[in-house]
Amino acid sequence: MIPDTPQNLEQFVNLCERSQEVQEAVLFDILEFAKDTLIGKELGFKNIKNLDDFRLHVKTKSWKDFAPYAQKMEDGEEDILFPGKPPYFICTSGTTGKIKHIPESKESSKLKSTITSMRIEAMAQHFPSMMAGKMFPLVNHSIEGYTSTGIPFGSASGITLTRASTSLKEKVAFPIELIDAEYNEWIDYFMIRFALCEDVRFIPGNNAGRLAQIFQKVADEADRIIEDIEKGTLYKIETLSETLQKKIKSFLSPNPQLSQKLKLEKQKYGKLLPKSYWPNLKVIACWLGGSVGRYTKDLEPFLSDGVVLFDVGYGATEGKFNIPTEPNQKAGALTIHSAFYEFREVGKEEFLLSHELEDKKSYEIFVTTYSGLYRYNMGDIIQVDGFVGTTPKIFFEQKSGDMLNLCGEKVGASSLIPIVNQAVEDIIKKQPYHWCIIPDEEQKNYHFCIELPKEIQITADTQKRIEDHLEELLKEQTLIYPIFRTQNLLHKLKVTLMKSGWQEALYKEILKDGKSTAQTKLPLVYKEIPLKDYIL
Repeated sequence: MIPDTPQNLEQFVNLCERSQEVQEAVLFDILEFAKDTLIGKELGFKNIKNLDDFRLHVKTKSWKDFAPYAQKMEDGEEDILFPGKPPYFICTSGTTGKIKHIPESKESSKLKSTITSMRIEAMAQHFPSMMAGKMFPLVNHSIEGYTSTGIPFGSASGITLTRASTSLKEKVAFPIELIDAEYNEWIDYFMIRFALCEDVRFIPGNNAGRLAQIFQKVADEADRIIEDIEKGTLYKIETLSETLQKKIKSFLSPNPQLSQKLKLEKQKYGKLLPKSYWPNLKVIACWLGGSVGRYTKDLEPFLSDGVVLFDVGYGATEGKFNIPTEPNQKAGALTIHSAFYEFREVGKEEFLLSHELEDKKSYEIFVTTYSGLYRYNMGDIIQVDGFVGTTPKIFFEQKSGDMLNLCGEKVGASSLIPIVNQAVEDIIKKQPYHWCIIPDEEQKNYHFCIELPKEIQITADTQKRIEDHLEELLKEQTLIYPIFRTQNLLHKLKVTLMKSGWQEALYKEILKDGKSTAQTKLPLVYKEIPLKDYIL
């Protein structure tokens, strides 16, 4: 990493004055770091002397270009995408129906950790008292499993927390062991029951809708929680493994005084609200931008005026890409020290560097990282909203292409192709003739429109059978869908069958300028049902 890698927010802000210089230093530090790896030798990193050389030797890439290298690392090989072996892999939804295991280097992990610390520091500068209490983080499993060679893989949010400093982990308002408990319908209850006994002042997460579900869970389960607090018990603790039960029991003790207080608060307001059990809550960090930002409205019925929303920051499995510094603003300065960035204005071919971006314009983003991704197309579109020095403040605007992102899942629609095909074939013994998907923001579900082969005899229950089976397969074969369904962030999917001739009609709608169907690809994702006249 570059010698002046910032360790706190002040150092980062100072670095933002030198965007071009810093980005050049980061690029060549990454190339030097990886020059003796398999990919470094193949792409001739040692021979790259300037940016033009870099772009000549290294073409833009997608995950399919890196997947074979990542597999070698899963198999235990060293010095493939970066020096040595990864301490862990981060798993995320892929675009081919298979979960991606993205290798993480120690260097990248350290950078992510310091960026997380700086994001929290930015919030604490506005609300210093938030760090005097506890936090209630919304995270997923840190460890989902292990590769054949024993390297762990898990979620980015869970790994970030479990590998955080001891002082930060001590701020968690529930036993951190619950993060890696097996998924069951009572996990949220367990975390809430412990957290209501703590002075929670800060809630870091991603999706505001997820937090609204937590607040509603408290309201729904208030009597049971109050009884558990009074007696020092934990309802449904038997759903945990015996080993975890023993650990969790050590955190339990009766608190009749708090129980009585909560009873009175419930009587006063008719239900338990955050202002009753967390009166010192100051900051909620969640996504404010993109389509997921609309979920902040779900929090309004629960929050008092003293609680402020802060953007949790734009990032992904591949990195953390900005640091927001102001409440209620979704943009943050690009983390110019943690990766090398290139941008391309939507619809154009020219690549730009961070200092060349223009305010209020939208760009595709490409990253080169210390974890072995080189000119990697994130599939994201960001927008610029001001500058810190010469460094652009950016926020996530939307996914590019056929991406699903109703509640932060960021799933490639193409990853569902084998699942949809199987769901239909299992029911009618043939694959669908054509299909598309509409992410329904109102209903919070996926709406599949499917045209079956014309020779199929459609019965009264065909649609429902396909619908139910597709729901089952999505829960079985995808990483994130069953989690978001359990959390009620996504509702059950819907299937609508379309008349024969629908696909041909769609082609007629888009074929222009003499193109043939061989030159034209129908989109998988639409904002609404295309050609509604074809609904059966």
